Amino acid sequence: MGLGVAYLAVSLFLRDQGPGPRARPARKPKAPAAPVQGPVRIVQFYGMPGAVARGERVTICYGVENAQSVRLDPPVEPVQPHWNRCFTAAPEATTTYTLTAEGAGGSRAAASFTIQVMPPAPKILFVELSGKQLRRGEPLTVCYGVEHAVSVRLEPLGMDLKPVAKDCVRVYPPRTLKFRLIARSADGRQDREEFTVTVEP
Repeated sequence: MGLGVAYLAVSLFLRDQGPGPRARPARKPKAPAAPVQGPVRIVQFYGMPGAVARGERVTICYGVENAQSVRLDPPVEPVQPHWNRCFTAAPEATTTYTLTAEGAGGSRAAASFTIQVMPPAPKILFVELSGKQLRRGEPLTVCYGVEHAVSVRLEPLGMDLKPVAKDCVRVYPPRTLKFRLIARSADGRQDREEFTVTVEP
């Protein structure tokens, strides 16, 4: 092959290959997003229900904005800045909860609410009868138990009974009666149980 032919072949090969790859300019790294600026704010802070009996649980929810730290008084569990978070608590007495949030530059916000805690509701634990059908003149034995009550009454006989966990009384129903055992707490709440005893002639 002559020198001219070889030169022509190399020229055609380079033409078919096209221009070589071009170096792309390096991309500039994105700047990190700027932190949200603004005063610290408590967007929500509440407890529900607002009144409970001692031993019952309540739900506490909170949310903050632009906060670096939060504090709950009295403490229930560790808390951190969050837009929307809930947890439960069981206050033993009426309690005021305060949430304090602190942000950049010393900004601060606080909010409070109160949960009313009442004594436990009265409760009738059991009622047992010696029988539900009697002959006239036969006695009826009523055994019962209550808790969280300051008074117990047996209607319609108008008998005041002891507010204890277990006791029995004997009565003589004059006729067929629908009885009501009523247990009351100091604040007027009550629990009741009804039963009917048939008295045959």
